[in-house]
Amino acid sequence: MSTSTTKVTAHTVEVNGYTFSYRESGQGQGEPLVLLHGHISDQRAWDELEPRLATRFHVYNYSRRFAWPNRPIRDDERCPWEQDALDLAGLIETWGISPVHVLANSSGAVISLYTAKTRPQLFRTLMVEEPPLVGLFLPSLPPSLPSLLSFLVWHPITFWPVMHFATTTTGPVIALCKEGNYHEAIDTFCSGVINARYWPRLQRNPDRKRQVEDNAKWLCQFFRYSAVPKYGPEDAQRLKVPALVMAGKESTAHQRYTAAELYMVLGSGRKRIAYIDDAAHLMHEDNPQRVFDEVVSFVFEDAAK
Repeated sequence: MSTSTTKVTAHTVEVNGYTFSYRESGQGQGEPLVLLHGHISDQRAWDELEPRLATRFHVYNYSRRFAWPNRPIRDDERCPWEQDALDLAGLIETWGISPVHVLANSSGAVISLYTAKTRPQLFRTLMVEEPPLVGLFLPSLPPSLPSLLSFLVWHPITFWPVMHFATTTTGPVIALCKEGNYHEAIDTFCSGVINARYWPRLQRNPDRKRQVEDNAKWLCQFFRYSAVPKYGPEDAQRLKVPALVMAGKESTAHQRYTAAELYMVLGSGRKRIAYIDDAAHLMHEDNPQRVFDEVVSFVFEDAAK
């Protein structure tokens, strides 16, 4: 498959009082597909996958609010998930492309699911890579003792990996961000999320390392001020949009188990779960060809059955 001649055009658009940078590529008549990155990332995260997708879709790849190359976050500025959801909906409406396919990673995947709670008509399909949905197990944070005991009783295998991640990654990262220790916060976060094996490999890539550095303050401001949006099993059960859930085979246990739980409780009439070989949390970067194959199969082949 040749992707070298794919035309990519760069644009900006103002939505909800903020100017977003985005790239547009692919077939003019192809079905619209929006790419939505997670934290420590921006539109560059899709560099390997985007030209592949452009052979089958009309691709819109935008950087989220405060992500490079957009205006950076200020010291006293907050970045709630709910605003990201409003931005996603606003961009889709401004582009005039609904209903769309959305492929989203990590916190971007949470945003896409959260948006679909109230705006399902905007989506043709939702394709999510390991959304960190602790709300599937714990209704509120910090959790109450009864909710922790319920989590342990009903999800004993998942309980320990999730709690280990909370104590070794989430908790320390929040503390470091509140101290303003961005460098150590990013190292702790990436070691726990990307995993200790894939994080050093990412650091050896100067372009990807720069992408992390460009978005470090945005991530730290999020951990200082924001709470996880409420998205529980009942929300997933109400979702009727066709959904593909993906997890990396090399991802940490809590990420794979959370993806499996989401797949089980989704109310979508058409849904699938896929485990990506030779990949961890940033699976579209680790194994872009396999992610491309899964997306195309789900959108076109499954829909034709």
